[in-house]
Amino acid sequence: MPLTDYPSVLRHFKDYIRASGGLFELKKALDWSVWYAYKWWREVKEAGAADLRNSFVKALYTSLLARGVIHEDGRLGKELEKPEMPKGLYAREWVEMHQRFDELGAVKIATNQVDRNALELFHSDIHLQGWHKIMIGAFLKATGFSGGLSVLEPLSGEGYLATLVYSEYTPSLYLGFHPNPSLVELSRKMVKNAQFVVANSSCEVKGSYDVVLLLEKLHLFTDPATELKCIREILKPGGKLYIAQPVVESMPGYLAIHAAAAVSHINVFTWKEVEQLLEMAFVLHRRLIKAMPFYGAVWKRG
Repeated sequence: MPLTDYPSVLRHFKDYIRASGGLFELKKALDWSVWYAYKWWREVKEAGAADLRNSFVKALYTSLLARGVIHEDGRLGKELEKPEMPKGLYAREWVEMHQRFDELGAVKIATNQVDRNALELFHSDIHLQGWHKIMIGAFLKATGFSGGLSVLEPLSGEGYLATLVYSEYTPSLYLGFHPNPSLVELSRKMVKNAQFVVANSSCEVKGSYDVVLLLEKLHLFTDPATELKCIREILKPGGKLYIAQPVVESMPGYLAIHAAAAVSHINVFTWKEVEQLLEMAFVLHRRLIKAMPFYGAVWKRG
């Protein structure tokens, strides 16, 4: 974690830290993310499946290399021992998420042999977990997010974020889109107050919005730069883009889990690369954190 992130993490995510059992318990949980990434890389490397064109593999390589866990040629560094299991409820829930993902098989994921429905189901389940709700809720609170706004959520999934937003705020309008008609229909059933439509991109969405919530989604777009330009066009003047994005400097296991949802692409970013993309269409309003638990910031349409 960049040293500059510590004050912000302690200030904005204290509820998450407390729910995890405190800093020491949280550290145990985070250590598991490093250990699992190390385990997955070893399995992928030994199987001859370390193709960096695969997002999952690239996420493992770049994040572990940044920590000095592996060498540039992919060779493993020193052996990592299994961390101690944390006792905090949400800290254990975090570790168990990594354990369940491990059961899908790192080599199968690296070679695109895991059923896409299984991956989508796994990522949907993440949004139901207590630690994730607290983390995203803390981020929105820290940004100064408020009610009475028109909101667009790209790739809205099954309506989990909309449910969280409506539990704390009252948007004047909430529109989510996703290319999967089944997920759109499920979102409509879950959140009656919001609207959900079938669309592949923000470029297909009509209307004008005060806010766009791009939370853990940037890596899923085939062309992130074009997507951000389209988001800018449907934001009102002075409108804000709220972004939370796992990056290379975040927890490597968590980054790899998210990257696995985009196995057909190679979108894995450092926090600086995220900002370079955003600078093409937006002006930085407020950066909260660079890496932990994700890159988090608010950008404005100029």
